[in-house]
Amino acid sequence: MEKFRFALSAVLVLIFIAGLMTVGQAAEMKIAMVTDVGGVNDQSFNQSAWEGLKRAEKDFGIKVAYKESKQDADYAPNMETLTDAGYDLIWGIGFLMGDAIKETAEINPDQKYAIIDFSYGPETPKNIACAVFQEEEPSFLVGYIAGKMTKNNKVGFVGGIKFPLIEKFEYGYMAGVKLANPDVEVLRQYAESFTDAAKGKAITNNMYQQGADIVFHASGGVGDGV
Repeated sequence: MEKFRFALSAVLVLIFIAGLMTVGQAAEMKIAMVTDVGGVNDQSFNQSAWEGLKRAEKDFGIKVAYKESKQDADYAPNMETLTDAGYDLIWGIGFLMGDAIKETAEINPDQKYAIIDFSYGPETPKNIACAVFQEEEPSFLVGYIAGKMTKNNKVGFVGGIKFPLIEKFEYGYMAGVKLANPDVEVLRQYAESFTDAAKGKAITNNMYQQGADIVFHASGGVGDGV
C-alpha cells in the first residue's frame, strides 16, 4: 500500500511537466532529483519518483539526473551540485530535506525547486513547489481491511522514524482497525530508521510472536524486512 501511495510521486512528475509545456519545450528542459537516505532503489518513494522522471524522459525528451544521499548531511551539497549544473527544476524526495531545500532556495531565488511530502505553509518561498498527500486516508482503508481480516484480534504497525508525516499513517491505520473491529489490539513500534531492514524484520517477528497476524508498515527500506 505504501509503494502504491508513493507511486503517485511518479505520476506527479508527469502531470507537472505536461501541464507546463509542450513536448518540444520539454525537450529543452533539464530536471533532476535528490533522494533521501533510502536511495534510488528503495522500492518506495525515491524509486517511484525516479521512475517518473525516466518516464518523462521517454515521453517528453527531457534530460534527467539524480544525486543519491547516503546521509542527512548530503542533502544540501547535493542540492547545490545540481543547482550549479544548471537544472531547470530540482526535486527533493522526502520531508527530511525540508530545511536543506529551503536554505538552498533562499540562496538561489532564480532556481526552481520542488519537494515531496513537505509544506512550508505561508512561509513557502516563491521558487519552491510543495506536493503533499492525505496519508491517513489510504491507511484508514488498510486498517479497516486488517480489522475485518484478523483472526487473532491483534494486528501491528511498524513506523520508520517518528515524525508527524509517519504518524498520519499510524493513526489512520488505527482508526480503520477500530472502526472495523473495536476489540482488535494494535501493536505499534518505530524502527527509528528508514533503511534498517533487519530491524524491520526483528520488530515484525516480535509482533507475530505476540499474536499479531497482520502487520502494516510506513517505513521505507525498513519495510523490506517486514
